[in-house]
Amino acid sequence: MAIFKEEDDTKRMIFNIRYDLANRLLSAREDARSMGKRLDIETAINKALEKFLQKAEKRIREEKKKQGQFLQPIDKKADDPVLTASENDVNAINMDDRMQQ
Repeated sequence: MAIFKEEDDTKRMIFNIRYDLANRLLSAREDARSMGKRLDIETAINKALEKFLQKAEKRIREEKKKQGQFLQPIDKKADDPVLTASENDVNAINMDDRMQQ
């Protein structure tokens, strides 16, 4: 079962959280509803995830830089000389096969 549900602007994900936090969240939501208010949990989670991802992506970039790995844009990968050379090898092998027949 996929954890993402395809929608126009959002994807929904199920998180495993500690039992005590889940109970506190449910209690706060019920208290807010009893006062005619609504807790905006989604915005809080989105902000927290955004902050976490920014830090994680920065750290990943730094680690890759330390290891000498640099990401190439997809359009650059098409011009990769290794890919071009392997295509030429395939053509050369096909030519050899034709010449042997």
